[in-house]
Amino acid sequence: MKVKLSNKSTAKAITPSPRALIKHKTMSLGIRFLLSTLMKLTKKRRKKLINNIGKIILRFATKTRKRAINNIVRAMPELSIKEATDLAFDAYGNCAYGVAESFWLSQVEPDIFCDEETLQILQSGTGACIATMHLGCYEAVPLAVAKFANNSVTLTNIPDFLTDEMDFYSAVNITAINKKSAHAFSQLLIQAGNNGYISLHCDLYANQTEVTFFGQKTKAPSGVVLLAKMTKKPLLLAYAVYQDDGQVQVFFETLQLNQEIAIQNQFNNELQSKQSISQKTAPEIEQNVEQVMAQIYQRFEQIIRQYPSQWYWSYNRWKNY
Repeated sequence: MKVKLSNKSTAKAITPSPRALIKHKTMSLGIRFLLSTLMKLTKKRRKKLINNIGKIILRFATKTRKRAINNIVRAMPELSIKEATDLAFDAYGNCAYGVAESFWLSQVEPDIFCDEETLQILQSGTGACIATMHLGCYEAVPLAVAKFANNSVTLTNIPDFLTDEMDFYSAVNITAINKKSAHAFSQLLIQAGNNGYISLHCDLYANQTEVTFFGQKTKAPSGVVLLAKMTKKPLLLAYAVYQDDGQVQVFFETLQLNQEIAIQNQFNNELQSKQSISQKTAPEIEQNVEQVMAQIYQRFEQIIRQYPSQWYWSYNRWKNY
């Protein structure tokens, strides 16, 4: 994640037109009605319905469908076109439900799994940076964090017409920062410095750190690693998956390169106290970020291969490659 300093001090705030306000209000009311209708269904019927709606949407979204199938073939060439196509539809339907569950987080009760070391970090109250992915229920990781700590933080991409509906995050003790905000990274940095547990989706394409993903070069967002380095917080990896009965399971892991990062940070701080960072030191720092991101993406790939029908395949993962 890059930090962009805005120099638009003379820019004026854009006030939505009356027509736009009416449109947003109508869409908001429509979603509220849809949600109230869905909540009347049993969990099993709700999941099946949304899954089918997702598959229907993908059938008509030509570009999205082709990108998903191409990504699957590229990542797993051993699959036939039919197998890749079936997987694309299954994954899109499952992800549709994973997104939808964000609207009723108060009813989601995930089963949480982690080792003792990771549990101590989650219960310490001193914060951590958590790399997560678009798998299963998208907001299950920050939701699970909120079960341990009072300062669970995540980025969201809420549409403008739903900005007033973000109480479904605060209702489950999650601080939601709008991804489109010009100061999103600064807000995350402040939250991390205040012992927040920051959960960030890191499986998107971003022109920041080069990684190898399914045997191919691409680039990934490194914001979660930079936050961990800048605030000297532990770095965790977490993901959520659905069981056959629709129950969400969330898994937390501690990345073992944390000690190496801490040592490097200490060295850099001592060096800065004596002199400015030399040209020789800068590449060493950057390489450290790349090493951590490489480990994260290696683990992501293992998880995706284990749960391929629950991962969102339609992003432009290998852009410009």
